Amino acid sequence: MSQKISNPDRYPATPAQLMAMMQDPEYLTAKYEALGDVAFSVVEHSATGDGVSSKVEREVESTLPDMAKKVLGQTTKMVQTESWRAEGDGYAGDLTVDSGPVHITGKQTIVPAGDGESDWTAEMEIKASVPMIGGKIEKAVAEETKGSFPKEKAFNLKWLESH
Repeated sequence: MSQKISNPDRYPATPAQLMAMMQDPEYLTAKYEALGDVAFSVVEHSATGDGVSSKVEREVESTLPDMAKKVLGQTTKMVQTESWRAEGDGYAGDLTVDSGPVHITGKQTIVPAGDGESDWTAEMEIKASVPMIGGKIEKAVAEETKGSFPKEKAFNLKWLESH
């Protein structure tokens, strides 16, 4: 079993401006500090002319229900990798998050939306390999992940305004 989630966001920036943001070596550090991660380490950040790839080891406070915290702990350690490439007049990205028994895979796209705006869509699948309660953990992680999208968008908008 798994949980699938999708998040569409509209940004007042072109796809190229969003890619430039992600290519900035200071972006990931500033983002994870702003999002309140307990700890993080940017293991890899490699920008190319038309894309970017990154690998970040993160530890975040868990807002999961007590049942999930008993299995996963009060904080969640994860390794998050992203890889973006030019695709048409926008960008496409692959995402993985590994966190013990929870594995998230995803696809992201950034496409022009006219008038200097872009649509950034993330589609993810969450799987938990925990007998008996895996489905409940997947649902809880999906809700927690959905709750992080507005926080990340707010950070991105501030970043775009100040850079």
